[in-house]
Amino acid sequence: MKYFLLPFLLFFPLWSGENNLFVGFGGGQSLGQAYKTSFWQQATKDNSGCAGGTCIGNKTSGSYASAKSNSFMAMVGDEFFVDQYKIFGLRIYGSIEYANASLGNLKSKKNQEGRDTSFTTITGTDSTTGSPTIGVYNMKSAPPPQEELFHNGVWNAYSVNLDFFLNLPLDSIIKMFYSKMFFFKIGVYAGGGVEYATLRSSSWENKAIEKNEKFFASGSGFFANLGGSIYLGRHNRINIGIKIPYYSLNSQNWHNFGSPDPWEQQLLRQNFDIKKNREWRVSYVFLF
Repeated sequence: MKYFLLPFLLFFPLWSGENNLFVGFGGGQSLGQAYKTSFWQQATKDNSGCAGGTCIGNKTSGSYASAKSNSFMAMVGDEFFVDQYKIFGLRIYGSIEYANASLGNLKSKKNQEGRDTSFTTITGTDSTTGSPTIGVYNMKSAPPPQEELFHNGVWNAYSVNLDFFLNLPLDSIIKMFYSKMFFFKIGVYAGGGVEYATLRSSSWENKAIEKNEKFFASGSGFFANLGGSIYLGRHNRINIGIKIPYYSLNSQNWHNFGSPDPWEQQLLRQNFDIKKNREWRVSYVFLF
């Protein structure tokens, strides 16, 4: 038994936890294009004569890429040192992010033929008998993807982070030769978290329906944090790292499409999938 306890007793002095609440702020810049967007649109018509009760027309799609973009963030949380030399530890914190968002210009496009080209429905009323007349209408072609989307978007994200860190105790080493050395450590961290994000635009030109309208997309998922930290005194920490998101935002809309005649009128479905790129980040943290 004593041989089992000996390693524990030798290293017990290392395990003396310490908590430090902190607040911080910082900024980031995307690595390359800030947002990648996939946009498609397709005409449909509810009609019992089509498979599944829905007629499906052609589908047009486009891929969009924006330029680089900057973001800003604020955070509050708790840092926990596991050992007395402040080598190992973890951080748990919440953060809020803001960025201007441009979905950019069209990079590529394609057209997929529709399953249905026409449908049979009521076309009017016979003036003599008063009975409905039956006819055939063609599915309306979805328009090609527009050349650009919008440049006035706002991105917001709300996240919970958990990072593990490993520090090199330079101050403890230097104190062996210079007793007045201040608190100074360099370390690395790795972790991640979950977040909910939204992208809004107060007005964008939807050329398919020839109308300006509001835009809203949302999504949630996981991301990874990687980087390094420098402690300059007990109250100041500077982080330099990268954030890698693993999720996308989605927006879907349906619009009346084509003729105002309810028998002929169709629905145009528009779908956006938006992914934010990786970002370099620099932040300052004050530890209480």
